[in-house]
Amino acid sequence: MYFGQRRIRSAGRTSGSVEVTLPPQLQALQEIECRLMLRDGATPEIIIQPDLSVAYNLLQKLWSLVGAALAEIDEVGDFDASEFTLALMPPSHWQRRPPLAYVDALVVLRQGASGGGTEALARLVACMSIVAAYRLGLSEPLALAFGDVVAYLVLGVATQSGLEYERGLAQQLYGSRDAAGKVALDPGAWTRSASGLRRVWEQFEVWHADPSSYTSARQRWYLALNLELGSAHTAVGSPTMR
Repeated sequence: MYFGQRRIRSAGRTSGSVEVTLPPQLQALQEIECRLMLRDGATPEIIIQPDLSVAYNLLQKLWSLVGAALAEIDEVGDFDASEFTLALMPPSHWQRRPPLAYVDALVVLRQGASGGGTEALARLVACMSIVAAYRLGLSEPLALAFGDVVAYLVLGVATQSGLEYERGLAQQLYGSRDAAGKVALDPGAWTRSASGLRRVWEQFEVWHADPSSYTSARQRWYLALNLELGSAHTAVGSPTMR
């Protein structure tokens, strides 16, 4: 990934200290230890390899929290990085394996899981919940929706568009979301969400067993929504009777 050109600045000719200004996308790497390597030759390269072990440890911890939240459904097993696409930054689009971005993990560690890092945490939770749903037997479209629903119910952040019907119904089944966004990395809070997520899962199982019921339910909901919006628009645009 090309980030443009940067100049190397020196703190003094005899100090050995140099500084490279990184692009804003890599700001989360601030203060992370890096391994420096020189590839010599006709086109020399200096390779900066960040130590992302602290971010990887958070991913493992977060998987255990997602597992605790889904425990009333079934065991989701151990974290397996091969089921994800591990990347430095969140990709704009992805296929096959859900992505886990190290930068998101670093943002959560630096800014707090219930502060500025909530959206980053939601992306990680959604992708982990998708893989958990695969393991528990959901087909791909439903697994993708379930991942978004878990992040929305537990953290109060929607990660995908076009799932308003699923989120609305899941919220009714889940119950109160007063604590959404405050769960952060508290194991007890994730465990307390298990009963509500089990009720949501049971609805997804019904849809999995009868995909046509899922399709027709979504169509009816969006049709009713469009009719409601159309009626509201007509009412606003109608002349006032006197």
